[in-house]
Amino acid sequence: MEKSKEPLIIAFDTSCDDTSVAVLKGRKVLSSCLSSQIELHAQYGGVVPMVARKAHEENIQKVYEDALRKAKVNIDDIDYIVATYGPGLAIDLEIGLKFAQNLAIENNKPFIPVNHMEGHMLSGLLLNQKGKSFTNELPEDIFTLFPALGLLVSGKHTELIYIEEIGKYKKIGQTLDDAAGEAFDKVGRMLNFGYPGGPIVTEFAKKGKTGNISFTVPMIHSKDLNFSFSGLKTAALYKTKELREEDIKEKEWVYDFCRGFLNTVIDALSIKLRKAIEQYPEVKSVFVGGGVFNSEEIVRKIGSIAKEYDLNYIYPDKEFRGDNGGMIGIAGYFKVLRNEYLEKEKEILEIDRNPRLSL
Repeated sequence: MEKSKEPLIIAFDTSCDDTSVAVLKGRKVLSSCLSSQIELHAQYGGVVPMVARKAHEENIQKVYEDALRKAKVNIDDIDYIVATYGPGLAIDLEIGLKFAQNLAIENNKPFIPVNHMEGHMLSGLLLNQKGKSFTNELPEDIFTLFPALGLLVSGKHTELIYIEEIGKYKKIGQTLDDAAGEAFDKVGRMLNFGYPGGPIVTEFAKKGKTGNISFTVPMIHSKDLNFSFSGLKTAALYKTKELREEDIKEKEWVYDFCRGFLNTVIDALSIKLRKAIEQYPEVKSVFVGGGVFNSEEIVRKIGSIAKEYDLNYIYPDKEFRGDNGGMIGIAGYFKVLRNEYLEKEKEILEIDRNPRLSL
């Protein structure tokens, strides 16, 4: 491939319960296709890995073909094949990874394994087909955005990352127990919202009043940059029992309950982000990613902090906040720029799923 040519990339993600495939031309998203399993897992109250695996096996060929068709390309046009190899659910990761590896070998294409969390962190750098950012203005030279801080908030991860440059990361804070997204879903279950409960909690919070029901912000006085949400989850459980024992009709307190819970999570994230910015005054930007940022309120709050410190704020379009192939493709693109790809069949096949992979 000519160095001046924008590479055509096809990227796969089957790390949890969505079968995702995207085609990128450089940073431009030509297609992003996804087969959701939400309805499938709702009957179980959460993701069942074996059920997810079977659905991935059934869906991946079609999602792959749809992604190529919508991008108006075929496999011969593709320059690089990219796939998530971790973190995630082991038996589900395997489906997308093996499919992509076999595709690369059969078509004699270079293969790039990608860290799922790096994809979340870089998802705000994706561009639409016209080469414009989906969300906000980006500098022509995006490498001027660094060093930066990354705040990743998803179902299984709540992390603060120091980004020296793309590809050079240092984890400076992480959850010591439950992740924020996990706490949202568990609170949703307490309130009988079904699966996934997190989005309903954030929606109900819009109708609640601040101050009527409140919780202690976890780790508010700790000097480190770590997070903890298990205590908040337990406090929420006790509060629901207390309110129900008092025989107060649930519809009278549920909105305020969700408001208080959401405020506490936002405060926990905000406090640690501020500490990180003050500990690393050289940073120029804040990058965010992960499914919890589906809450526009959280997106705006973190954005207001970035603005307060006169930092660039890099966040993804809503389509790319949950698990998706586009974010895997953008991480793969930057690996192409660094010549980090595999071409020999033996090297490609040596890449195995890594469910506990970290940045």
